[in-house]
Amino acid sequence: MIIMIDKIHGIYGPSPVGKVNGKKHSGRSASEETDGVEFSSFAKELAKARVELKKIPDVRLDKVEDFKKQIQDGQYRPDMNKVAECLIRAGLLDKEE
Repeated sequence: MIIMIDKIHGIYGPSPVGKVNGKKHSGRSASEETDGVEFSSFAKELAKARVELKKIPDVRLDKVEDFKKQIQDGQYRPDMNKVAECLIRAGLLDKEE
């Protein structure tokens, strides 16, 4: 039985360290080259959006207080059809009941 896996270089075996595939940066010697990362414009925009989203609180206290007041005053009247529809979609109610 011949083991052919050893004949495939660079896939399963160790690869040489320090070898750069592709074009070399012009004007720099091997000792001056540094690793780097470039991000796409989409990734940059996504990072900006993530920073902005972190500024928004998870709980909107003004809404919570408003609903608490409505409930205490007996004024809170949710649309029961909408509530039932959301419960059915979430799988919490059986449609046939």
